[in-house]
Amino acid sequence: MGMSDESVDATDAHLRGIIDEYMGAFEPDPEETVGLRERILQIVREDAALAPATQLTTERGNPFRISTAEVRGIIREAVDAVPGIRARSVTATPTGEPEGSAVDISLTVTMSAGTTFVSAAEDVRRSVAGALTAQLGIPAMRIDVTVEDVFVDEEAADD
Repeated sequence: MGMSDESVDATDAHLRGIIDEYMGAFEPDPEETVGLRERILQIVREDAALAPATQLTTERGNPFRISTAEVRGIIREAVDAVPGIRARSVTATPTGEPEGSAVDISLTVTMSAGTTFVSAAEDVRRSVAGALTAQLGIPAMRIDVTVEDVFVDEEAADD
């Protein structure tokens, strides 16, 4: 979800004020400051457009950034693919050597009444680890699964 036009305009105006105040505090060489304001604003806009990002590293050591929401989405889909389990919260923390070459996952789930937790948790771990490797090329070092709630599966109850 991006920023609204009003929010972008307000942020832009605020940053312009900060830059003007900074630029008024000293006498820079005009040749060194040509386009400085626009370069700063462009960097801020690009960063805002990316949204929160997770810094990861490929097997070859090349760093890359991916939207944190995208990483969470990959993990959520993998969790929700396990029968009787639904993802609630997902946290992915870059780890490994070099930093970001793996991730630690902490997630909370809801579980269908009658689902055996131990086997379901192992299925969740396999599903998440497989999705991360297949879609991002990054292994999960640790996957912590916490059950927060139990639900009655209406479809199973109707059968």
